[in-house]
Amino acid sequence: MQIDELIAEIEQLFPLQWAAAWDRSGVQVAASRKVAHKVAVGLDPVPAMIDPALAWGADFLLVHHPVALKPELPARHNDYNRVLGALFRHDAWLYAAHTSLDVQPDGPVRWLARELGLENISILEEVGRRSGRWFRFLGHAEQIERIGRSLAKHPGLDVYPIGARILEVVAAPGAEHAVRNAVSGLEKGMAHMISQELDMPGEAIGFGFVGDLRQPMPWELFLEYLKQVLDMPPRALVGTPPDAVSRVACCPGSGASLLGLVGQSRAQVYVTGDLKYHDALAVRDQPFMVVDAGHFSLEERMMREFAGTLRHKLDPHGVEVAFFAGINPFG
Repeated sequence: MQIDELIAEIEQLFPLQWAAAWDRSGVQVAASRKVAHKVAVGLDPVPAMIDPALAWGADFLLVHHPVALKPELPARHNDYNRVLGALFRHDAWLYAAHTSLDVQPDGPVRWLARELGLENISILEEVGRRSGRWFRFLGHAEQIERIGRSLAKHPGLDVYPIGARILEVVAAPGAEHAVRNAVSGLEKGMAHMISQELDMPGEAIGFGFVGDLRQPMPWELFLEYLKQVLDMPPRALVGTPPDAVSRVACCPGSGASLLGLVGQSRAQVYVTGDLKYHDALAVRDQPFMVVDAGHFSLEERMMREFAGTLRHKLDPHGVEVAFFAGINPFG
């Protein structure tokens, strides 16, 4: 698969336009190779992940955390220096899907919501809204028929043939990439393609989420279930335990900045990572319990889920995808 096609696939799922202003999502290290055969997915761009991925033969490495948030020279012999050297020697690409991934509500960031069976899910901190799109294709009858058959298989798309040479497609928010993917190999020679944003309610995107359990659970039972889902005990519990849990908020990674919004969400439990001392002091006055599950445990599982999604998308193109487990720095 061509490298530019692979990057387009990633950025259709997680557009860079939604990355935070302070972030460095996107290509981290460019290489001269033009084709990807093996894609390695992991959480952190550190030697413990990079070295085995390159030994496996990866020519494109996709991580969550950027290799650096600020440009710097490799002037010291540290992990940053070693990672750059290894990538240059193997002529391998490095790409980070960081906050561009974090804000996408249908992506792997909500794996915990799916595990807990949360319903009525909404965003904690909204950063924007994406709308559906309308497409019109004009071309030869055979081309239009082939495109219509291809698009009809995709959820989130409504396909309307208008005569033999015109096709209209309405894509729900977040589904427009399916249109572009489906027609990427069929558009040559087409007379025209029109696309415009629909004047309809958009879908919110942003950081963190909150939702309702199908049935309320006693706190002790919920905590034991959460431990099983996380496959490890939480790093810390802060606050007064509720009698029962019916509403749960979560922000994988570092979510202390959302504590005020969690209070407004009416959640009894907030699952996140990297809670600091003064954050914990502030939680004592809040009507919810904070479960510090650890930055690593929440996002390691998120990237494992992402690897599965990418494997499904790239397998038809003959691209192998492998997940490379990280190492929890806290043990």
